[in-house]
Amino acid sequence: MEKWLPEKYKDRLVSVIIPCYNRARIIVETLDSVWNQTYRPIELIVVDDGSIDDSRKVIKEWADSKKIKGANGFNIIIIHQENGGPSLARNAGLFACTGEYIQFVDSDDILHHEKISIQIEAIQQHKKDFCVCNYKRFTDSIEDSDVTVDFFSRSHSIEDFPFVYPMDTPAPLYRRSAIVAGGPWNKAIRASEDFEFNFRLVCKGAKGVWLDRVLVYVRKHQNEERIQATPLRKRYRSMYHGLAEMEMEALEQGLCTKKLLQNLGLRALMYFEHMRAENDGHLGKVFFNYAKSRVPFWRIAMFLVQKRLCRPLWRHFYSAGPRALMKRLLIRR
Repeated sequence: MEKWLPEKYKDRLVSVIIPCYNRARIIVETLDSVWNQTYRPIELIVVDDGSIDDSRKVIKEWADSKKIKGANGFNIIIIHQENGGPSLARNAGLFACTGEYIQFVDSDDILHHEKISIQIEAIQQHKKDFCVCNYKRFTDSIEDSDVTVDFFSRSHSIEDFPFVYPMDTPAPLYRRSAIVAGGPWNKAIRASEDFEFNFRLVCKGAKGVWLDRVLVYVRKHQNEERIQATPLRKRYRSMYHGLAEMEMEALEQGLCTKKLLQNLGLRALMYFEHMRAENDGHLGKVFFNYAKSRVPFWRIAMFLVQKRLCRPLWRHFYSAGPRALMKRLLIRR
């Protein structure tokens, strides 16, 4: 494969890439969480993806304040471009980066102050290509975070990857070499783009280590506060595109087993349920038809019963979910 990104890098340097679209109100918290990392050296690359609020001004003022303080071992690069979506913005950051390690962060996430140092140590110790941590969701403050997204306990098998998805945008820290081999973000996909990106890296041989530690905090937005540059129908067109790309990648790499196809179908059922919740059942039928040809009828029935009956009951009686309940029971023993 032709090398699309230069393999040369600066030893030990971590490139942190943050795409930003209209986050003037909250991006400083994200930037501060990168600044406060115990690890150095860091190269922070912020890509303003055509924001129409005060994001550009806020980012510049923050960067200027850090330069005044003396940013030893901390370099800041700011890139401005027309709005093209998160994939195009992350690629712009990649083309500008020079780090041996790469961390993607969304402009509303907050990193634990030791995230980078802990994950680099794990990558080096286990001789892996990337390291994944757990994260917690929060609304206003990380002190109020209570729901843990546990990637450590999920299956890490490539066959199960499409359904369980054992990573998410801010959770992994990568070696540069893994991304060079995997390829850039697919700019045609503007929703769930990290899903296809990470699946492609794993298909092309990247090996990971998972840590049972919360090292990222991911913000939950209220409905009226959610920023979506892409309309609903275009987002779900992207999700369907992502499923097709993942299936083709698995075929090309000789990894397209019956189980993997079934799990792609189960992922399509999840999208079908999302569309139903968004009151767009007509478009959702596209995902249902995709699933029907890959998932046995009895499995589809079980999935829908779990989603529409069992899970709501769990949430009613124990809001943290069954996995959290099992953990609590084990701790009490």
